[in-house]
Amino acid sequence: MLFSRTFIPTAREAPKGLSDPAVARLVRAGYVVADAETGELDLLPLGSMLWERVSDAFRNLAREAGIQTVDFNEIAGDSLSVAARYVKSYRQLPLSFASGNPRRIDACGFAAGSEEAALQRDGFLDIARKISGEAGLSPLDGRTIEEARRYVALAVDKGSWHSKEGFACSSCDWCGDDAAPANPTVRLTGEEAPLEEVETPGADTIAELCRQLGITPDRTLKTLFYAAEQGADKEILAVLTRGDHQVNDRKLSHALGGVVVRFADPLEIREAVGDLAGYLGPVGLPAGIRVLADRHIEGSPSLVAGANRPGFHLLNACWGRDYRASAAADLVSLQEGFPCPLCGSPIAAAYLRSIAVAVTDPGPSPLTFQDEGGVLSKAHRWEGTFCVTPLALSLAGGERIPPRFAPLDVHVLVTSMRNDDAVGLGNILAERLEERDFSVLLDDRDERAGVKFSDAELLGLPVTVVVGREASEGVVEAWKPDGNREELPADAVVELVSRWTR
Repeated sequence: MLFSRTFIPTAREAPKGLSDPAVARLVRAGYVVADAETGELDLLPLGSMLWERVSDAFRNLAREAGIQTVDFNEIAGDSLSVAARYVKSYRQLPLSFASGNPRRIDACGFAAGSEEAALQRDGFLDIARKISGEAGLSPLDGRTIEEARRYVALAVDKGSWHSKEGFACSSCDWCGDDAAPANPTVRLTGEEAPLEEVETPGADTIAELCRQLGITPDRTLKTLFYAAEQGADKEILAVLTRGDHQVNDRKLSHALGGVVVRFADPLEIREAVGDLAGYLGPVGLPAGIRVLADRHIEGSPSLVAGANRPGFHLLNACWGRDYRASAAADLVSLQEGFPCPLCGSPIAAAYLRSIAVAVTDPGPSPLTFQDEGGVLSKAHRWEGTFCVTPLALSLAGGERIPPRFAPLDVHVLVTSMRNDDAVGLGNILAERLEERDFSVLLDDRDERAGVKFSDAELLGLPVTVVVGREASEGVVEAWKPDGNREELPADAVVELVSRWTR
C-alpha cells in the first residue's frame, strides 16, 4: 500500500478540545476524525483497518468458543426465530450466534439450563478479557447490582472518551460503579446504653449535629423518606442509613422489586409524619410507615437519631430495642475505601471504559426443546455486546499498536525519493514482505525525512524499516515493536519481521 495513494491526513497538533490522548493521537495520525462536542468518531482508512483487525480477532475467538458468525438484522429476535425453527432437542444446545460490524458485535445464545447460560455469558466475556490481555492491557471484572449482568472494563485516565466514573480494587481485578454489590458488612460495635434525648438547636444537618455532639458521621443515623411508585400506586417509606453513607436509588429500587423511587416532597412527608425535616428518626414513627434499613444499620447498638421533634435528637438508639425495619438490604452507594466485594482490599475511585457486557435472562425463553427425559422444556437465553471502539482507543494509547491489532504490519520508510538506491531497496523490501503475507505501508512521498519520521512515530505500526543513506550498502534501520532501534542487513529484514510480529 502506497502512502502517496492512501488518505492519511497526519497533523502536527490535534484539534482543541480532545481530552483523550489516544483520540488526539489517532486524529493526528490520520486514523480518525473526531468531534470533540459529540464524542463521535469517523473512521478513515487506517482507522477502519484497526477497527476491523480488532473485530476480526474477536470473531475468530468467538468461533473457537462455539459462537457462530451470522448476518442478522436484529440479533435477539432473529436468533430466537432461527433457533425456534431448527432446535428440537437438547442435543442441539447450546446454540450461540454473533452478528455486527467493525464497531460493535452483538451475540445471543440459548442453553438447556440457567447455569449453562451463565457459562456461555461468562465465556463471551472471557473473549474480551483474552483480547485485552494479549494486547498488554489489564481487563477488569465488572460487577453490577443485577447478578445476571457482568462486564469487562479497562481503567483509564480522567477525560478518556467512552468512560465513566466507578471504582476499582487495589489488589484484584474487580471493578464496578456506585451501585455495584458491596462486600459483606462490617457493622459498628459497642455497648448498649439507655436512650437519651438531648437538645440540638439548629442541628438540621449531619455536619452540624456532629459538631454539637463531638461525634463522627458514622455514629449517626439518617432517616430519609422516599416515594415508591408503581403505576397509580404510591407508598411513602422511610429509609435508614448511616450519616456517612448515601442511599443509592438504583439499589433501593432493586430492593423494592424494580419500582420507581424518588425523594418524597415536603408535602408528602408532612402528610405521612408531620413537618419535622432535619429531626426525623425511626423511633416512634407512625405504624403505617414501612421502614427499610441499609445493612450497615442492622444490629447497630448505639447511634444518634432524630427525635421526631424540632431541636432534639436521641442518643444511644439501638436496633431491635428502640426501632426496627421491615427489611435490611444493601442500599448505599460504594465509596472510596470501601472493602472490595471480591477480596476485601480497599477500593479506589477510577474511570472505567467498558468493552464488553453480557447478561442472562432472569427466566426461561420462549424457545422449547425436548430434554434428556423427553420432556418439553424451555431454554435459557443470554445476550452480549462487544464494543470495538473503547478497546481500539485503549490499544492506541501506547507508542505502538500491538502487532496483532495494528492496521498494517510494516512501515517501509524511504527517507528520500531522490536517492535511487533507497527507492529501489524500499520497493524490493516491500515486495518481499508482501510475498510473505505481511501488510505493508510504503512511504513513497516526496517529503522531507523529518516529516516522514514524525509521521512514522505517530502511526505507531509494529515495525518501521528506514531505508536511507546506507541503502547502497544493503543496510537499513529497524524500529522494533519493543521501541528499540537497530541497524541490520536488508537481507535479514523479512525473517526478523516474522520473528518480531508473529
